[in-house]
Amino acid sequence: MKSGLVAIVGRPNVGKSTLINYAVGHKISIVTPKPQTTRFRILGVKNLEDAQIVFVDTPGVHQAKSALNKYMVEVAVKSLEGVDLVYLMVEAGDYAGEEYDFIFKNLKKENVPVFLVINKIDKHEEEEINKTEEEFKKLFDFKEIFRISALNGQNVDKLIEKTVEYLPEGPQYFPKDTITDVPLALAIAEIIREKVYLNLRKELPYSSAVNVEEIKERENGMVYVRAVISVARNSQKGIVIGEKGKMIKKIGQDARIEIQEMLKKPVYLDLFVRVEEDWPKFEAKLKRLGYVIPE
Repeated sequence: MKSGLVAIVGRPNVGKSTLINYAVGHKISIVTPKPQTTRFRILGVKNLEDAQIVFVDTPGVHQAKSALNKYMVEVAVKSLEGVDLVYLMVEAGDYAGEEYDFIFKNLKKENVPVFLVINKIDKHEEEEINKTEEEFKKLFDFKEIFRISALNGQNVDKLIEKTVEYLPEGPQYFPKDTITDVPLALAIAEIIREKVYLNLRKELPYSSAVNVEEIKERENGMVYVRAVISVARNSQKGIVIGEKGKMIKKIGQDARIEIQEMLKKPVYLDLFVRVEEDWPKFEAKLKRLGYVIPE
């Protein structure tokens, strides 16, 4: 039996969550067109006949200014500790900016094998992909290089096969039927946050957080979920609620469908919007909303 942790790091929106979802065969991490969607360290478990790969999804590494952005970068760096292998994921056509100096500095500290994974090859010409590979090969001694499309699965099986070769012999960390370690409340909160992003697109910046305050199964078998969407300004509250409550109703409907699919039970989703003034700027407010660096 081979087993180990594989961290996926890179800039925001390069496809880290999409790769984990495809590899595991289930939606573990939320995915939106917006960069910096992933905020937490999320594990996805890939069970094979003779191996168990525990993928670690991480927030994108970027130039962090606000307390929220600094938290996300710190989570990404912390996620490298104790892993057996790292994928540095880049998008075809990407260039080596300042973030990569920071990433490579931390990778060298961990002294583990690193694969260069060039994603979105289905959207770029081969010349551009070749240029990206050559540029990154100059920056780090990668053990392996893969060109993939996480969206359609191109070459992902080859990547997983080679990953198993590099993993140490070890125990099965999770039972065979486990696909993630995400607590139910966080999984539901993330579904709701995804629907906020997808429905509001450019109208709402990243100043939204979701907390599930109650999950209770009623006698009739329906699951009651109470959740709060926190925004940073009073004007944003009106955007989330929408005219005559149409937007929050749409967010709730979209989220409820997916939550019901996950729980395999009917769901009553009770959504509220709360203003937490300028919460992304303050560490104390971040912690109150559940953004705590993992040990």
